[in-house]
Amino acid sequence: MSPLSKATIIVADDQPLIRDGIAAILDMEDNYIVVGKTGDGLATIEQVQLQRPDLVLMDIHMPKLDGLQAAERIKREFPEIKILILTTFEDTEYVWEAMRHGASGYLVKGIETAKMLSIIQDCLDGRINFPASIQQRLAQLLHHPDENEKMNDLSLQERKIAGSLMQGKSNQAIADELFLTTGTVKNYLSSIYKKLSVTSRSEAIAYLHGKEL
Repeated sequence: MSPLSKATIIVADDQPLIRDGIAAILDMEDNYIVVGKTGDGLATIEQVQLQRPDLVLMDIHMPKLDGLQAAERIKREFPEIKILILTTFEDTEYVWEAMRHGASGYLVKGIETAKMLSIIQDCLDGRINFPASIQQRLAQLLHHPDENEKMNDLSLQERKIAGSLMQGKSNQAIADELFLTTGTVKNYLSSIYKKLSVTSRSEAIAYLHGKEL
């Protein structure tokens, strides 16, 4: 990107109000131009392949393919493209996963416009930017990656299902939420039980309530 050109951005969020709102803010800035707005992970990848933007603002929770999986595929194909993860959750494990998938930062929905623009510019300038509230925990994870080994063994999808498990959701509710079949959810649960060294739903919930997802 030359100093005189506008940075090209794709906004990916399955909520139209948020997606359009962020795009409108960016379009009012002299330095940015929104070249795509998408509502699911697969459409985001297609737009990235078509537009080759400088930056993708990527929601974590999207249908068809979630934001972290989409980010991984984008960074594998286009390592030069910057990605900022967009979410409502200041969750250290999601941030850790975002870093592992090549994200350059993390935007919490509802952040002040000026701060959002500052983080976007930091990202475009090559600076990694994560919220101060989780930086200490991130540092611990970076220096002690084997901490809580059983939890680290869970895949991203398994962590999502474990989170829903802690909320008391049924297999059908989890399946509907994550666009899976109930059979697939059962298979994931069996894998979770094995990795956590438990044998039942109640034991898994008891174990998880003592850990950070």
